[in-house]
Amino acid sequence: MMDIIITGCSKSGKTSIRKVVFDKKYPNETIFNEPTNKPENIQVESLGYSYLNLTEFPSSFSSNNMIEYDKYLNTCQALIFIIDTQNTLNPQYEYFKNIISLFNKYNDIYLWVFFHKTDNLDVAQTDYNEQRAELKSKIKQIVKGAKLDDLDVNYYATSIYNSSLFEAFSQIFQNILPQNKNLSSLIDNLSINCRFEKAFLFDVYNKFYLAVDCSPNKAQHYEMCTDIIDLALDVSGIYGNQKEDEEIDSYFDENSICSIKLNSKVNDDSKDILFLKFIHKNFALIAIINEDIYERNNLLDYNINMFKQGVKTILKFK
Repeated sequence: MMDIIITGCSKSGKTSIRKVVFDKKYPNETIFNEPTNKPENIQVESLGYSYLNLTEFPSSFSSNNMIEYDKYLNTCQALIFIIDTQNTLNPQYEYFKNIISLFNKYNDIYLWVFFHKTDNLDVAQTDYNEQRAELKSKIKQIVKGAKLDDLDVNYYATSIYNSSLFEAFSQIFQNILPQNKNLSSLIDNLSINCRFEKAFLFDVYNKFYLAVDCSPNKAQHYEMCTDIIDLALDVSGIYGNQKEDEEIDSYFDENSICSIKLNSKVNDDSKDILFLKFIHKNFALIAIINEDIYERNNLLDYNINMFKQGVKTILKFK
C-alpha cells in the first residue's frame, strides 16, 4: 500500500492534478472543478503492483484541525505540496511553512514540491530557469527558517498539459515502492547484459515507470516511451485478436513486441532502435538499443525472459 497526500493553497491545481493523472481526465475537463472542502480520498487499484491511497487535503487544513486529519497523516509516505507559479502572492509560502512544520513530527515522509502551472513558460528561455531557481531558493529559505535543514525536499516543474506530472509521480513511486531497489538492480543487470543505451520498466496503463537503469536520463526519453506505448496499444486494438468476453486490453500478451527505428538530427546513420516488449498484462520493458545488438535475438530473448521472471517474483505476479 502506498499513501500520498496532496496539499497546497486554494486554486493551486491540486484537484486537476488528481483528475488528470489518476482519473484519466483531459486537461480541459478540469477547468470547472469544484473547490475541495474536505479530504478527498481515492484508492487506485489499477496499478497492479500495489494499491495507492491518494488524499487531497483542502486549503483549510491547519494546526487547528489536526485531529480530523490524523488518520491520513499517520500512514502518509509522501507529501506533495503544490506551488502555483502563476500566483506571486506570499500567502502560499507562509502556508507551506506551516504545513511542513506540522508534518515534521511524522517520520519517514518524502516531501515533493511541484512548481505547478508552468505551461505558460518556455523551458528553453533563461527567465524560466531563473524563475525556477528563485522558487527553489524561497523554499530552501523557508525550510531553513523552520529549522528543518535535514528535510530532503524534491522539486518538479509540472503542468497538466504535458507529461511532467507522470514523470514526477514515477519518481515518487520509485521512492516509496518497497520493491524498487530490487527492480532497479534487475533492470541494471539486464541493461548491462543486453548493452541497452537506456531501459525502463513501464506500467503501461498508467504510464508510470517503476524502474530505470543507471545510465543518463535525457529529457526526451519519457516522451519516446509513451509514444511507443500509444503506438503498440493503438495497433493492437485495431488488428489484435480479441475475444468478446475478454477485457479491452486483452489484444496483447507477453509475446507482444514493438520496435521503431530512431532518426537522429545529428547523425543520419543512427542505428538506435526503440524497443518495447510486454512482460506481463500491464507491464512492458522499453529500451533503446543498437541495431546490431537488436538483431542478436537469442541474446535478447534469454536475458529478457530472465528479467521477466525476476519482475514477476519481485512483484508477486502469477
